[in-house]
Amino acid sequence: GSTDSYQPKVICVEFNPTMPTDLVYVQPRSDSIRHGSSLSAFVELATASGYILVETTLFNAFFVQFELYEQFLKDEVPDTSIEALQSPLSMGTQLYQLYDGTLKLWGCKRMLWHRMPIEEKKIQMIPQNQRQFPFSPSNGEDKNEDANTIREDAIDMSPYCKNCSDDSEDNINSKLHCAAELNSMLEKDGFALVRGTGISGNLCDNALRATKTFLHEADESVRRSCLTKDRARRGYSPMATENFASLLGEEGPNDLVKKFRVGPESESSSSSLHQPNAWPSSEVWGDEEAAFFISSIEEYFEQTRLAADYILTAICDGINANNSDHAQSINVLSNQSNNHTSILTLLGYQYGSRHKKGSKGYMRPLVAAHTDVGVITVLLYDSGKCATLQRVADACTADPTTEEWVNINLPAGPYYIDEPVFVVNVGDCLSELTGGSLRSTLHRVMPQPCKKDDNDAARSCLALFVGLEPSASLTLPHSGENMTYEEWRRGRIARATAVLRNSASK
Repeated sequence: GSTDSYQPKVICVEFNPTMPTDLVYVQPRSDSIRHGSSLSAFVELATASGYILVETTLFNAFFVQFELYEQFLKDEVPDTSIEALQSPLSMGTQLYQLYDGTLKLWGCKRMLWHRMPIEEKKIQMIPQNQRQFPFSPSNGEDKNEDANTIREDAIDMSPYCKNCSDDSEDNINSKLHCAAELNSMLEKDGFALVRGTGISGNLCDNALRATKTFLHEADESVRRSCLTKDRARRGYSPMATENFASLLGEEGPNDLVKKFRVGPESESSSSSLHQPNAWPSSEVWGDEEAAFFISSIEEYFEQTRLAADYILTAICDGINANNSDHAQSINVLSNQSNNHTSILTLLGYQYGSRHKKGSKGYMRPLVAAHTDVGVITVLLYDSGKCATLQRVADACTADPTTEEWVNINLPAGPYYIDEPVFVVNVGDCLSELTGGSLRSTLHRVMPQPCKKDDNDAARSCLALFVGLEPSASLTLPHSGENMTYEEWRRGRIARATAVLRNSASK
């Protein structure tokens, strides 16, 4: 028979308790859709059909005919509003905004039917290093002024990096000025800040975001999907597994930094410096995340390596203009090829024991004082709070226990707004090729005061360690020795390895 005239006295329906009480949402009429409808939608439908809400549980709502309510329940349930009757155990999830653009969640932070957490960091619309209150008072303006000062003081590399083929007299003079300024800074400090590299700010932001996502936000299983036997050259290196103090022949605790390395791949080369890269598994991480990471890091690696070649050309021009004695030894730097051995290292620093007052390692270096193996290093940092790069105040100092250190400050991103500024420092190989006229200066990474739950505590860095072709012939001015770059590098690493072995045997 027909059910048109069937009117039950009591109706029980299931509603979606995650939906706000003032939302009227009706699930589309389809057997293939499972959304659930809001309680307000059921109340509207029930009211139109002569029913009134009298009770709810967490997922269910109970309606009775209006006449029965008036006759039997009005005194017991005087307030039939949703606000009065809905369970106090709310399953709703609310989103609110902070002044700097951070999105926060309140209420239920789980996917109820999928048993998964809703993570705040995954719903952010603005990258962490780009969040700021757009109407900040003078404090923000002061920071912008500091950033602008740093940017203005950075050496403009555009005569080499952007106008390399311009042979006009103006650009030639600009190159001479650029080369002289760069070499003067490297002779004095071993470090220089540069801009005008031709590397886009958008690429820098993407590379830093990819680095942070991989080293700080992804599950450890993602990082461990790219472990290799030779983690000093390729793939993931977990925290506290490497020791930079050994590069100076010193003994000390392992460094508190996560690393990931990529480099050039060559099927025809037998050098250990040329080997396949180990990328995170898309099966573990997801296709979209893995693809963004790989494409961002590959493009950054290629663009930064090209910029590094131009920077080396400027260094060579500056040396030749002032010291012809080293012309022969540095000539090898002008003969770069695609057979290079440069390695891009992603570094991740985070809050830990060395940030905690009262702990044994409080304010000890995250990365011990060291010099870099290689020719030059090109660095890019985000604005994370927990770590800062320092160099010795006197570039001639070879004592890692010195108390005279200088912070190397960089303007904070986002880099797509302003021109990126990079740190360039001299490596051991270049220092030896120039007879020490360019300093391979001691530097370290120190913890900075911050809180564990600071959203911007973690710091990410991209470091390009520039290396030569394995068979490149080196002549060292002080000793007159001749060797290939690979032989020189192998000897340099062997000295550090011996220190680690001696330390482990004690």
